Order: sequence, then C-alpha cells, then structure tokens
Amino acid sequence: MKNYIKIILCAACLCSAAGCDKGFKELNVNPNNTTSLDPMFLFSNAELLTYSSLMETEATVVQQFIDPFGGVTSAFNFNVLNQTYTVMRWNNAYPNSIKFLEHILSETRSDAARANLYNEARIWRAYNYMMLVDTYGDVPYTQAGQAYLNSVFLPKYDKQQEIYNDLVKELTAATAALDAARDVVKGDVFFAGDISQWKRLGYSLLLRIGMRYSKLDAGKAKTIVQAAVAGGVMQSNADNCYLKYNNTYPNPVTQQIQQLTNTYYLAEPFITQLKSTGDPRLKYISAMYADPGKALSLPPDTASANQFGLPIGYDSGTLPTAPGFRGVSGSGFKYSQVNYSVFGKVTAPQYFVTYAQTQLLLAEAVFRGYISGTASTYYNNGVKAAMDQFASYDAAAVISSDAQNAYLNNPVNAYADANALKLINTQYWITSFGNGAEAWANFRRSGFPALSPNTYPGKQIKGNFVRRYTYPQTESAINADNYRAAVASIGADDLDTPVFWDK
Repeated sequence: MKNYIKIILCAACLCSAAGCDKGFKELNVNPNNTTSLDPMFLFSNAELLTYSSLMETEATVVQQFIDPFGGVTSAFNFNVLNQTYTVMRWNNAYPNSIKFLEHILSETRSDAARANLYNEARIWRAYNYMMLVDTYGDVPYTQAGQAYLNSVFLPKYDKQQEIYNDLVKELTAATAALDAARDVVKGDVFFAGDISQWKRLGYSLLLRIGMRYSKLDAGKAKTIVQAAVAGGVMQSNADNCYLKYNNTYPNPVTQQIQQLTNTYYLAEPFITQLKSTGDPRLKYISAMYADPGKALSLPPDTASANQFGLPIGYDSGTLPTAPGFRGVSGSGFKYSQVNYSVFGKVTAPQYFVTYAQTQLLLAEAVFRGYISGTASTYYNNGVKAAMDQFASYDAAAVISSDAQNAYLNNPVNAYADANALKLINTQYWITSFGNGAEAWANFRRSGFPALSPNTYPGKQIKGNFVRRYTYPQTESAINADNYRAAVASIGADDLDTPVFWDK
C-alpha cells in the first residue's frame, strides 16, 4: 500500500411521497445529501475492513501464541468452542468487505470506464471468500451481499467445492482482464491502482488456491498452479499485499494485545523453532520483559538465550505445575512475549499475501512436480524475503545478507529434498506469523510443522487440532433453513469437521 486512506461513508436518505402537491417532492429534497457514491470509495473501505485474525484465534490453534488466562477468553488454548472468536471472520466480512465488494460489482459490471475497478474488486472478493470457505466450509456466496441490491435477506449457503471452483474462474478471468490502458483506481490502498501489481496479486492468489488442492486432487492442483505461474506471480517484496497503519489509525491486531500485555505470551513450539535454528527474526518477534504488565514502557530483552515460550496445555492456574516452570515476573510470567518495539507496534503492517509466501509455495510446487525450476532457489528466496519484511515493521529491523546466508547454510535449515515438505511448510508457518488465517490453513493442508496436540484437560474437540470454526448462532436462529442445509452438507457444525480440501 503506497499511502493510507481514511474513508468515511455517508448513507443517503431519500424521501418519497405519493399523491403530493406540485413542488412538494423538490421542496423535501435536501440538496446537501449524497444520492450516489463513487464505488472507488467503497473499494477503499473493502480493503481497509478486510478482517485480520486476532492473535487469540488461528495463531493460538497453530501454537504460535497463548493467552493462558481463562474466563471470557477461554477458547483455543483450551480446545473449547467460544463463539466470541469463531464468529469474528463471519461477522466482519459479510457486513463490511463482502457487502461493499458485491455492491461495487453491481455498479461496475457493465461500465467499460470502470473495468479495472470491476476486476480488482473481483480479485479481492475472491480473497475474502477464500478465507470464509477455509474457516467455515459451506458459506453464502451467490446470494451474499444482496440484501440491499436484491432484497435477499436470508441467503443460501453454497457448497465449498463449488465456491472454490468459481473462485478459480473469477481469479483467472479478472486478472487476465486487467488493462493498464484503462482506468486507474486511485483509491486502491494496496497498490494505488498499479495494474502490474494487481495482476501479480491475482496470479499469486491463484497459486495459493491451487496449492490448497495438493492433498485432495494433485492433477487439479498442478493445472491451477501452472496457470498461475504462466500468468506471472509476485516478483519481490514490492508486490506484497498489505495494509500500513499509524498512531492515528492503529493495527487492530497489535492494538488488541497491547491492552493487557501481562496476559499474552508466545508459545513454546514457536519460540523453540526460532531459537533452536538460530533464526535472526527471533529478536524482532520475541522479547522478555521484567514485568509483562508494563511491557510497553520497559526495554525489551531480545537475547536469544533468554527467550522461552509458554508451554502448551496449561492455564494460569496450572502453569506452575509445568516442567521447568520459570516463575512469576511482576504481574505476569517469566516467558517470552511479542516484541512491542517491532512486531507488536500499533504501526506494524498487516500482511495478506506476500512474495515470501509465494516463493515457498513455488518451492513446494517444484518438489511435487507441478512446475519446473529449482526448489532450493525458491525456498531460499522465500526465507530471505520473509526476513527482509521486518524492515517494514521498524527501520532498524534489518537482517543482513550475511545473517540470512548463515541461517540458510545451517544444516537444520538448509533445503534438502529428503526433508522438503517439512522445511518449506515450517518456514511458511514462521513467515505467516501475524497472518493467522493463512498459517492455520497451510498447517491443515500440509501437516507441518509437526506440532504435538494440545492436551489441556476437558477439551471439546475429538481430534488433535481445531479444523474448522462453527457458524454463528444467529444463523441457526434467523437463517434456520439454509443453516440446516449447510450443516447437512458439511456433516456437523463443530470444531472437528474439516473443510473440503483438508484430507
């Protein structure tokens, strides 16, 4: 995103009356009211309001983050269902980004002068629906966002396989149709309307969708991946799709964890991975504080030897019984927290699709025989790009080429075909820290990193990990017929039911 745009949408209020005196209608029209709105402004809002997962949700499922305190926050660290968290993506997407994107498409579909806006909206719409399918399975799609447009207040749920099939078609057609000779979408907060970057985003998303099929249908995965690569995916970190923030408009994810710092910690598997492999990103991600409750005002201790992740499977009451318990520190525990001077700043960017992720997917695609190339080159490029991203969090967070090469030359990190899937997808897990939805999706797809199940007693899941989020309770109450049809389609509305590509 080249610059941050704050858009305030104004709702138009239109008055009408039947059988009125001559001039009455004109007299009762406020000349200062807005009666139409440029859909470009809706697009800016659709980008800005795209939901970013909180750290207590997907990042906790994949054991990067922990809130060990129970009560109203009891959820994924305890393997229990908490609708406060499972409904967040649904309740943020449909009234916001989805509604705006569907309205944009209805306004621009037949307007040749807004062709690029139309196709950029199709690409970002695909991203939003992909995240919804990956989270819930069957979701409203063909009838979603149609309450104002077509008076559809109780939308049907489309089958997740069919949604994905249509997303492939939409991304393919929309990305190919983008034309630098046509309209420039100046309100685009990602790329300021740069068509070449939107094309690379579209094809990188197509690559991501293609790789989702790797366990389900290798032939289909190969076809989609080859089409994405032929189209042209991201070429550098300059193509990253992300939002910038500042102190006036803060990052909602880091803002949330800054509110009660003594309750939030990094998880032991995540810290152990970074620490044991000599990862130079560790000091920008993790820190120890003399008093976790005062972390925002204290200097961070970023020495690698002093970083310890909070163990999985414990709460604040049982943590003292954990082997090697490190004790209490001020108002919290002696375990690593987010480094609030770098990754945890309220000005930290929010990444959605990155060059680093794209390179790692290409490395796996080569290994699986989907495309030609050298897997180790893609792997190394992905790791280096992920390290270079930290300079966007703080100007001082620069990882030198020497440090990057030393890390990649370490035998535990160096690419090897014999360990390819583990290496690639563990790096994807690290790279996606802060993008919980993608970290969780790729963990389910690939099975890596090889995490041990959370054995917290009294869990509400039958399997080892949460595979899906449940639908909002409001759906079963208000949209009951369509909700029941969706549950019959997916099998069960619980945390164990996998989405269609999670085989």
